[in-house]
Amino acid sequence: MNYYSGCNRQRWLMLIAAILYPILGITSGTFTAKHPDPPDVFIPKTISILAFNNTSTDPMGSLESVTIPLKRAGKLFLIEARIDNETGNFVFDTGSSHLVLNKTYFRKYLSTETDNAGGITGATATIGHIKIKRLEIAGLGFDNLPADVTNLGHIENRRGVKILGLFGFALLKNLEIVIDVNRNELRLYRIDKNGNRINSQRPSKFDITQKIAEHQNVLFVQARIGGKLLDFCLDTGAESNVLNSYASRKVLGTVTIQRRSSLVGVGTARSEVIYGIMNDFNFGDHPIPNMQTIITSMDNMSESYGITIDGMLGYDFFSQGEICINMIKNELGVWFTKKETR
Repeated sequence: MNYYSGCNRQRWLMLIAAILYPILGITSGTFTAKHPDPPDVFIPKTISILAFNNTSTDPMGSLESVTIPLKRAGKLFLIEARIDNETGNFVFDTGSSHLVLNKTYFRKYLSTETDNAGGITGATATIGHIKIKRLEIAGLGFDNLPADVTNLGHIENRRGVKILGLFGFALLKNLEIVIDVNRNELRLYRIDKNGNRINSQRPSKFDITQKIAEHQNVLFVQARIGGKLLDFCLDTGAESNVLNSYASRKVLGTVTIQRRSSLVGVGTARSEVIYGIMNDFNFGDHPIPNMQTIITSMDNMSESYGITIDGMLGYDFFSQGEICINMIKNELGVWFTKKETR
């Protein structure tokens, strides 16, 4: 039996802390009462059978561009959409491959079920597969759309807001996407076969441009920490950045540990994680200091996606400025808010 499987959560946390502090020389906080635990961090990831719905669907409608307001529930981004006769909030979640619906509001749909669902916490939950007649969002429409159905009540209960589901990246992958957290906007642009906006001029040059990769409708970019090049999943559904606890000592040694926290994933799954600050995160040639992160194992997600994941970039990354995603060009561009000129 694996050593970790015989440890409870507290022993696991103490083991990681013991490694990080004396061996890596990490500074700052301790796990004592004078550092109260921060609020739970949510990463509402649902990993389903990817073969069921791993293709993109172009939205119908005549609009060449649209601006969708981004609402907040904690550090989750919410957008309003309508499915058949139900209108409400969806978590805008680039870490989910497609559309995931809250079972509470879609029980009447006939579905096939499997228990192959989980997330970063490693837990599994029952998931169903259905097809909806129509999804509408800000003048764009999708017909006969496949979707997964699972319990998302934990998000509603913790955030006090009705959540119909998770709005995944695959629904928008053939558009250019601009995520502007500081203006609370999601801007969508139709693009041609070369990835250029149709009848709409892209603004001035990005502060930084990075190649972006796609694996099963999930986005990945590279960043450098402690001189090591790491693969990060881009995840607007994560309230915090995440760093794999199995990263090298050189990488983990750049993190200032603050305290422990709780991580909530799919269903009611919960685990304790280490909470800290990344001091040596570099995106291309641009350093981004003082971003918050949690440290936990990414093994379950890596296994589910079939690719090694070194971490996630969540709310703290997206709040750095305007993030532009163009999958036809395999390009991610950033206009940093704190720069004096653009």
